[in-house]
Amino acid sequence: MRNILTALLCGAMILSSAVCFAVINDNKMAIGGMMPGISAEDLVSTFGQPTIKDGDEWTYKNFKVEVERGVVTEVSTCSVTITTYDGVRVGLAAEELNSTFGKADKVDKERDRVEYEYYSTDRTKKIKFKVVNGFISKITCKLVN
Repeated sequence: MRNILTALLCGAMILSSAVCFAVINDNKMAIGGMMPGISAEDLVSTFGQPTIKDGDEWTYKNFKVEVERGVVTEVSTCSVTITTYDGVRVGLAAEELNSTFGKADKVDKERDRVEYEYYSTDRTKKIKFKVVNGFISKITCKLVN
């Protein structure tokens, strides 16, 4: 009887872990130190003026940001030199995502492209990884409306 109870308890734990999603702390929702929600003023004081300003879209050498009402709402990069807080960068194999962040909150597959989305613990930010042919090709971190 004791073995059956132990087996049932182990099975329940395995089943519950299979439905868990990644949990990323709010302060880790950043690319290259840039976090959605910072002021445009802080962005400029840290990284300087953008090379191109096209309305709300500001382009820097290795990343782009979207700014609305003086607040950075989105940061994205296709550069291999910019990393997430946990060291994930463009060019790494997609398997790195599961080992670093766990199971994605949302996966969108389309032909040779897959997008993995992870939400912050308070669900106010998300980080998205575009994967093409098994390798990360773009990282985007943004505020969730």
